[in-house]
Amino acid sequence: MKIVAIYSVFRMIGCSKGGVKTMNLFEGINVIDLTNNHAGPACGSILSDFGADVIHVEKPIIGDDNRAYAPVWNGVSLACAMYNRGKKSVVIDTKDPEGLEVLKQMIMNADILIESFRPGVMQKLGLAYDDVKDINPKLIYCSISAFGQKGLYAKRPGYDIIAQGFSGLMHKTGEKDGPPFMTGITIGDAVGAINAFGCISAALFHRERTGEGQHIDVALTRGLMWCNSFFEFINMGIDDRRNGNTNSSFSPYGVFSNDKGEAVVIAALSNSLWAKVCKILGHEEMTSDPRYATISSRGENKEDINRMVSQWVNSFENIADAVSVLEAEGIPNTKVMTHFDLLNDVHVRENNWIVDIPVPDDLIGPETYKTHGVIADFSLTPGNPIKKTDTLGQHNHEVLGEYLTGDTIDRLEAKWAKK
Repeated sequence: MKIVAIYSVFRMIGCSKGGVKTMNLFEGINVIDLTNNHAGPACGSILSDFGADVIHVEKPIIGDDNRAYAPVWNGVSLACAMYNRGKKSVVIDTKDPEGLEVLKQMIMNADILIESFRPGVMQKLGLAYDDVKDINPKLIYCSISAFGQKGLYAKRPGYDIIAQGFSGLMHKTGEKDGPPFMTGITIGDAVGAINAFGCISAALFHRERTGEGQHIDVALTRGLMWCNSFFEFINMGIDDRRNGNTNSSFSPYGVFSNDKGEAVVIAALSNSLWAKVCKILGHEEMTSDPRYATISSRGENKEDINRMVSQWVNSFENIADAVSVLEAEGIPNTKVMTHFDLLNDVHVRENNWIVDIPVPDDLIGPETYKTHGVIADFSLTPGNPIKKTDTLGQHNHEVLGEYLTGDTIDRLEAKWAKK
């Protein structure tokens, strides 16, 4: 009943239609972001996109490590711009007792704290969850790390590629007789960011019902293990390995290329879709052939099917013609899109999956740059117009001014700039 009442209040103060301002999903929620690299900052940016007031606490001089990550455009890291958009940047030296004290005061006023230090660092600083929960029992405290906060591997250093290797994901990626491959993106960090965002949202829901904050332990390796569908195989004693660009159990289900370097993804799992594939291949008799009549038998004879589909794809002048035939028959497919294909795609642009936002103040030249839009659409709480990324320490006086005098802030800035 309490949640219903809260929702009703939200509707009255801003979520109704008829010209009344729509409330953002996390409006009024204060976040302390003590993260670096990709996963933690990306989680903070999602919260910011949906209205949270996110204060990104950064190291003196260099700030978040991703401020130096390539690609760098006119002296500004686009990785930093994407994953720290809409935040307030504050520089604090946590190794300085004065800096640590003001940070503790900020935590007392926070709803959420996100940190991505190696396990044990926050404890050394006196900022572990057990250290701060008494001064702020409603605090939702999310720790993001490679292997989690407890166990034999907890204190191991780790990045995205470590998570890919440990989780078994790399074991299943690559050509059948070749070495394991990493994915082309930082999938462990991306999954970790979305995982952390979802867990924080769930913890906020719990807090609305009970008034209780709590600690959340997000491990990049654990997130990728959850994505890696190997349990159905290991329960049968099978070590499912790499299978290149096709599936080990289903066919046709994979990536099929032509000799021009173009490719199309075809996913025809059901018997009805298989019949349509047989039609375009010109072999409708295969629908009743016991070697191909069922999903499991097609998986057992996938080499034959994949070879025929590959030959069919390569018979076209370009991949777009093959896609047109697949579309006409209602067979699930997509051209393997390049990044510029996505940029120019009507569906992507009309749905604001790629947007233009203002460049950071320290990027000289263009006024906007292209980046991803919000992660999902909400009918009542669509989120902020995406804001620019702030320069290092840009909000020192605005944020720290709630706790310190202007002269003290100036003195600390000068002291920390010398380290």
